[in-house]
Amino acid sequence: MASFSCVNNSKLELPQVEFSGLDLAQHDEKAWSTARAKMVRALENYGGFEAVYNRVGTQLRDDLLGRAVPEFFVVPELEKLHNPTEVPYHGFWFQKKGFPFLSYQLSDPNSLAAIQDYSGVIWPEGNTFFCNAAWKYASHMQELVQMIHMMILESLDLKDQYDSHIKSLTYSMRLSKYNDDIFVKKDKLVLPSHKDPNFVSIISQHKLEGLQVETFDGQWIHVAAKPHAFVVLLGEAFMAWSNGRFQAPKHHVKMEEFDKRYSMVYSTFPSQKDNMVEIPKELVDKEHPLLFKPFNYYEYLHFRFSDEGEKHEDTLKAYCGVEQIAA
Repeated sequence: MASFSCVNNSKLELPQVEFSGLDLAQHDEKAWSTARAKMVRALENYGGFEAVYNRVGTQLRDDLLGRAVPEFFVVPELEKLHNPTEVPYHGFWFQKKGFPFLSYQLSDPNSLAAIQDYSGVIWPEGNTFFCNAAWKYASHMQELVQMIHMMILESLDLKDQYDSHIKSLTYSMRLSKYNDDIFVKKDKLVLPSHKDPNFVSIISQHKLEGLQVETFDGQWIHVAAKPHAFVVLLGEAFMAWSNGRFQAPKHHVKMEEFDKRYSMVYSTFPSQKDNMVEIPKELVDKEHPLLFKPFNYYEYLHFRFSDEGEKHEDTLKAYCGVEQIAA
């Protein structure tokens, strides 16, 4: 059960965790342990945190979100593209009816060749600037997200499962544009409240803010856009895999200004080959009874984004939750 003892209701903020200087291969154990302890407390209390990570500097963020991504969304050829997959949330494009945003997913963003292939479809003459900026950013995000996964497994005494766990993952990078017709909606929401279905999301806002994260007691945290800081949110796949020890927070995007907003979301989720989410046996005992049955991640996505799935407040529990018998 989450604890709210460290939540300051007078000024709600996501805790910051310092990852600058940390490295999976070689790191100072004291600094690593300090960061891990703070990260775990943040996940227990909020389901997320702000990761301070100076390997991605302001220049790279400006190159990507200040130039490359805005240029991407004005290319006329975009209208000719289509979704090559029927998997919800993992298509070429992602939209939500009635909300003024558009997202484009780069699969396998850690491969420069894959990014160049995407770029070649959009810019037949090529776009070296876009490719280099996206690939450099994705490379740093992969380093960060793998440290996060490692710390989570260490906190659960499952470090020995890290190698097999990390090999079972795949990655994506979602480029998003929020349009400037926001005041059509009186509540100014441009992305509705939701939980991410994946393992981990790392969100980068650029200049124009809007991301808000709901605390487990129903309050909303306005997340400022900060240099070298990235918003990390746990998804439903990790919530299930951890047997509920960590929760996935709801979040939405709410804009107060007339303007276009751009963001980047780097995510981990089960690969098509390793598509089952199953709680490790070490995380099930008398104090922690089984909360979720094993489930196919991609089949869950079909349910989650179906009309039936939309009816449920807690879609994951409705899909694969185990009913608990009161003592």
